[in-house]
Amino acid sequence: MLAIAAALATVHTSAGSAPTSVARRAADSVSARDPVALLQQRLDSGQESLAHDSVLGYLPALLKALDIPVSSQTLVFSRTSLQTDKITPWSPRALYFNDDVYVGYVLESRFLEVGAVDPIRGGVFYTLSQEPRARSLFERETTTCLMCHSSKGATGGVPGFMVLSTIADRHGYPITGVHDGSTSDVTPVAQRFGGYYVTGSGGHAGNVYAPVLGHEVYDKKGYRAQFERRPDSARTSLAGLFDTASYISSQSDLVALMVLTHQTVVHNRIMAVHEAAREAIMEAQVAAVRYDSLLAPVTPRLRGAIDNLTRTLLFVQEARLTAPMHGTTSFVQDFAAHAVRDPRGRSLRDFDLTHRLFKYPCSFLIYSAAFDALPRMARQALYARMRDVLEGREPSDLSDAERQAVTEILAATKPEVRALAGRMQ
Repeated sequence: MLAIAAALATVHTSAGSAPTSVARRAADSVSARDPVALLQQRLDSGQESLAHDSVLGYLPALLKALDIPVSSQTLVFSRTSLQTDKITPWSPRALYFNDDVYVGYVLESRFLEVGAVDPIRGGVFYTLSQEPRARSLFERETTTCLMCHSSKGATGGVPGFMVLSTIADRHGYPITGVHDGSTSDVTPVAQRFGGYYVTGSGGHAGNVYAPVLGHEVYDKKGYRAQFERRPDSARTSLAGLFDTASYISSQSDLVALMVLTHQTVVHNRIMAVHEAAREAIMEAQVAAVRYDSLLAPVTPRLRGAIDNLTRTLLFVQEARLTAPMHGTTSFVQDFAAHAVRDPRGRSLRDFDLTHRLFKYPCSFLIYSAAFDALPRMARQALYARMRDVLEGREPSDLSDAERQAVTEILAATKPEVRALAGRMQ
């Protein structure tokens, strides 16, 4: 399967994963705090309402209510999500996103798909009926989505998100992956976005599908090796591939897809630290200690989760761009509109797009609600690991200038980095 999806992960019931199950149930008992749950509260109280469009249903109003730019639209023609019967190369699924919400739109569907990031529970999945109603109501989805999106390999076994790249047949059914596993910052760009329509230039694997049907391919590995994935990687228009007039935008911006890939992995790894931290507190029998205290121990599992998150936050071993990258919408400007800037005007949302995705290699999601909700002992250990990389004690492919710039930006815009990391000395 392909594309991004949000879902709660399956709770494991084996003896070896019991602490994680308990930790996850504890998180699920907390009242929902994700943007969709908060929007529902405003709808219920009458503070806000969603206008219904005769063609697109609630999509335009929902994007506006959740502050999701239309320029973030990406189009997936590989069959995925809850609605595989409606997703094809001639009727792709549209995805829209901001830092913590993802919306899926499928032509002639009865509902919108919405994935949101809860600061404590991770990915939460909803549907919203496209039928006109006096009051909009988001329905929580669990089991149906979990069948595909509770994979240890795809999301790390946490409630999360994923972007996959595949070779699809001419009806949109996946034949095989362009590469193994989920797409991340370390995946070469040439192997990304198989099964997507893509506008922009940058040498990706989008916009093409196999001329055969999946059941006609017997040697899938051999077919992957010989399949030509890059004959159509510099499109500025999707005209002629399908009816673009049926969508709110005619574009599927490459830069938006690059950001989408990065943030899905970061969301999952933040959640992995959350779960490992809750488990550490319970294993140490210090559950009575406040969740944000510094008293709980850093267990081996938590240390591993922190190491993974540190490398992802700092783009360690990020695949470099082989050519300048260009999008086709206002996404770069829309994304930068939410920048947190230091006194010199620098931001972690500043793009490079020549050699790498961002100018300053540290994730903008370090400012997210999910990151800030991590217990203090986990943030303390994480900042210490980041300090090792940024001060050159931990080997990385970041240049001296990049490490210095990131250090200065964080010191000016997130002071607790220095305060908590300094306590580790």
